[in-house]
Parts: sequence; structure tokens; C-alpha cells
Amino acid sequence: MSATSIEDLYVDCLYHIFEYLSPDDRLTFAQVCRRFRQVFIKQYSSKYREFTLDKDSSNPELIQFCICREAVESLTIDLDHFDTARCYRTYGCVAPVNCFEILYQTLTGMTSLEKLVINQLYMLITPIVKPFDQILTAVRHLPELKRLEIHAKDDCIVDRLAQLQHLESLQLLIPKIPTPILVKCCKSNGNLRILHLGYGCVQKNLRDMVPHCKNLEVLKFGMTAKSSEYIPLARLPKLKELSYSGVRRSGSFEPLLSALAVKSQLTHLSIDGGSLTLQETSQLVRIQSLRNLKCYCSTTDCVEMLASLANLEELCLSVYRPLDISISLLPIIASCRNMKLLRIAVGNVDIKFVNDAIRLHNTEAADSMALVVDK
Repeated sequence: MSATSIEDLYVDCLYHIFEYLSPDDRLTFAQVCRRFRQVFIKQYSSKYREFTLDKDSSNPELIQFCICREAVESLTIDLDHFDTARCYRTYGCVAPVNCFEILYQTLTGMTSLEKLVINQLYMLITPIVKPFDQILTAVRHLPELKRLEIHAKDDCIVDRLAQLQHLESLQLLIPKIPTPILVKCCKSNGNLRILHLGYGCVQKNLRDMVPHCKNLEVLKFGMTAKSSEYIPLARLPKLKELSYSGVRRSGSFEPLLSALAVKSQLTHLSIDGGSLTLQETSQLVRIQSLRNLKCYCSTTDCVEMLASLANLEELCLSVYRPLDISISLLPIIASCRNMKLLRIAVGNVDIKFVNDAIRLHNTEAADSMALVVDK
């Protein structure tokens, strides 16, 4: 039987017609009916698997993004798109409230969304109330959403964070978060494996978080606290990678490093905040499971002690620049037979001398070692 309308045509015919349409007509075509929309999605879905909504996003781009919402796997939302602070602005939406409502409805239907990033990197003035919480509410039931990142320059409200239940990776680079909210979030996301908290975001609540992070493998954080505030981290049963950044008190990691040495399951350790004391270093070198280490040493004695970590594969070392650590590196080069990369981020070394030692090491070891000195 012959077709009586365009809706009765075979799919191949619709694709053929689609190719001859202008960009504006294609958008109109997609909004006629569900069947036409599927044709549009088939043609454009690959383009929108990863999408960024920023201040320069055009209206046609947003319409296409909304149409292809079920295909989006990774989405970045820059809230600067909804900023109304600047006079004579030539970017962003002209009706932020209406635009945000459309975004909210679109988010609820993004069934394939796996990663969501929300950015507020500049001062934001907008008529939208609690934009972070509204976005979190919209995505709370999405089953595939496993990764969430929130970057905020100013204090932001994320009370709805605990409504998400499928997260495996969470990054919160925000000024602070109330202890009950963070604890509830860890409790409701039992499969959380990666947690990255900005400096000061933790608010000294590690003791409350730890019991609900039984599957946590990677933790990045920073906070200035007493030694006792860090010790609960040693009770994380699956912790393999620990990174600290920011200011800390001298010697404050000694009890934590001692507790971690007892379990000896940590493979990656980064302490980018304050030099290690001799007492801290003596506990650190007991963690024989370490493969990657980044740290700042206060003396040449601390550097030499690292040679006890015979299983190291990568070492990134910083020292007080006037100290010449060339001789102190020799025990490390001799002992760490599996070392692949030795990086001196800050420090004074005789590069030729150390390279000669490494060449000798490479003739005897199974794996070659490389030296990188940052300038």
C-alpha cells in the first residue's frame, strides 16, 4: 500500500529526506513526533554523548541537546550560563529562569548519564534559587549516574546530595560542607570508591564518615587538625590511595602513618603539605606495600630513609632547595629495584652524578629507571 503521509514512509526514506533539510528545519523536524525525533537522535546522538553547557552555548545547541538527552553519558554544567551580573553581556541565556527549568526537565530524562560536573568558578548572581540543589534533585533517580563533580568558588547549598544512591566517584571542590550532609551522602552511596574533598571541605568529620565508606579505595582531602583527627582513616578496609594537600601541623601524620603501616595495604601515598619529620618518615617506611610516593622531606636523613621502601615504582620528592641530596639518593637507587620513575620536584641535585648512578642501576636491574628534575 502506498504512503498517504510523510509519517507512513519507511525509515530509510525519512533519513534521506533528513539529509536535505537545513539545520533549523532539522530541529523543527525532530519536534513533530516521536518517530521523527528518533531519526534526529540516530543522526546526532554521538555528538551529544559528551556535552558542556557553558556561557557560550547557543540556543540551537541547547535544543539539540534536549532532544538527544537519552544519549548523553557525560554532562558539564557551567552555571555562568545563568549569570545575570554583567552589563551588556554577550553570552549566556536571556531568560535564565525559563532556561534552567528546561534544563531541569531535561536532566530528569537523561537515563544514560554516567558523569555529571557542575561548575561555579566565578562570582554568580542569578535569579535561580539553590541551583546546585535543584540539579541534584533532578538527577537523584538516574540509575547510571556513577560520577559527580562539584566545583564552587563560593559557599553553595548541596543539601540534596544524600538523595543520590549510585555514586562510585565523588569530587567536592567547594569551600565547606556540613558534616551531617557528607555523612549521609557516604551512607547512601555504599559503593563509593573514590572521594575527593577540597581543602577545608571535610570540617574534621573523618571519624563520622569512615564507618560508611567500606568500599572506599581512593581518598583525596586536606584539613588542618590534631593528629588524632587523621587516625580514623586507617580503619578504611579497602583504602589503597591516599592524597593530602594543603597546610598541616608538623608531625601530625605520625600516628596515622603508624596505623597504616600495621595494615600495609596502601599502594599510593601523596603528602603535599608540610615536610615529613624524621618521626613521620620512620613510620612511613614501614608501609612496605607502597608503590607510588609523593612527599616533601625536611632533611637528607629523611631522604635516605626512603630507601627502605624497596617496592617503590615511582617517587616524587621535594626538599628544601639549598640541600644537595645527590648522595642521599644513592641508597634509594640501589634498593628500589622496581623503580621506574624518580622525579625531583623541588631540590638541589647533581644531575650528572645521579644519572650515572641510575645508568649503573639499569644495567643490573630488570626494569629501567628514569630521572626527571623539575626546574
